Amino acid sequence: MVTKGANISAKNKMGQTPLEKALALCKNADIVNTAEVADILLNAGTTVTPEMKDSIKRIGNNFEFHREGFNKEYLNQTDEALLRLYELFDVPPVEKRKTHDGVSSIIVSTKGWQAQHNELWSLLIPSKGHAKTVQGEVIRITGKVSYEILDNSGINWDNQYRKMLNSLIHYFSLGTPLNPASLKEAVTLVKELHNGNGSDEPARLCELAVHWVLSNPNPITLEEPEYKR
Repeated sequence: MVTKGANISAKNKMGQTPLEKALALCKNADIVNTAEVADILLNAGTTVTPEMKDSIKRIGNNFEFHREGFNKEYLNQTDEALLRLYELFDVPPVEKRKTHDGVSSIIVSTKGWQAQHNELWSLLIPSKGHAKTVQGEVIRITGKVSYEILDNSGINWDNQYRKMLNSLIHYFSLGTPLNPASLKEAVTLVKELHNGNGSDEPARLCELAVHWVLSNPNPITLEEPEYKR
């Protein structure tokens, strides 16, 4: 006979316990209910795993990124539930997201274009919609294109993505433009990505976007784009 504690900790066919799966699937709107479930299962004997801790960090990072646009009616109870998750799994709370004020110089503290792209994404990209500055938008476009091609296999690729890439070339020409060789390379990369295929091109565009932003630290206000994504 299987005991209650052993039953709730049993692995499913994917190799996850019920709690691991619940945490892995948790989105911002699920945080309150997930905290209640976690409390019950942990009290019933479920063992905390490294995968669960990783999920708590992901949940926290995702919530902080979207905090600004989160439904204010549910903000306080979600905040309390998130703090409860940190306590239950002994995970340090994720720092509140610091965003750019749209006026001061754009400065990065990390080294290497990958880390800088991530830092600029957190600093300049809103919870939803277009960025307020051209600097933020070149980071947003290259990030979205990279995700769609590399992580989503281009299943949502459409003319809006093509418009985004065409606008990217225009943005690269503003302020202090990319040098002629890099700008020509960017045009070639955009053409190669026309159908949403390519493995190396998105990363290179992300790198060029970082180079352009670092060369243009003074914010340039973004005019309403013609693309909808």
